[in-house]
Amino acid sequence: MARDNNLTSRERRLWHAWLQISEAVTSQVARDLAEASGLSAADYGILVRLIEIGNGRLRQRELAAALKWDKSRISHQLTRMQERKLLTRSKTALEGSQVAITRFGRDALERARPTHARAVRRHLIERLTPEQAATILTLANT
Repeated sequence: MARDNNLTSRERRLWHAWLQISEAVTSQVARDLAEASGLSAADYGILVRLIEIGNGRLRQRELAAALKWDKSRISHQLTRMQERKLLTRSKTALEGSQVAITRFGRDALERARPTHARAVRRHLIERLTPEQAATILTLANT
């Protein structure tokens, strides 16, 4: 059966509900994180990936790929974070730019982790039934 190029009324409602929920959860977690730690969601995401993927150090293009960010966005964000001493960047002949978390960045991340965990639980996880959580995980893995 051929599908119409337009969404049905139900499909539109589902799409808008998905956007509303995801934007609300994301902004609530980001607000809680910023208020408690001074880190933006972008700061936190970068610092976490540096630790979890790169053991504290990654090439800039690997970091951008992990975040699904374009070159300009990652560059501007890293510049802001470098100015705040959360990380360093260095040029290398073989690898392009290398990004490394600083001691200050590690400390900021460790202080922010409990707030992030509480916010994610409060604004998302505690609002889901086990079945809903399983469905989201299934969708994310397809």
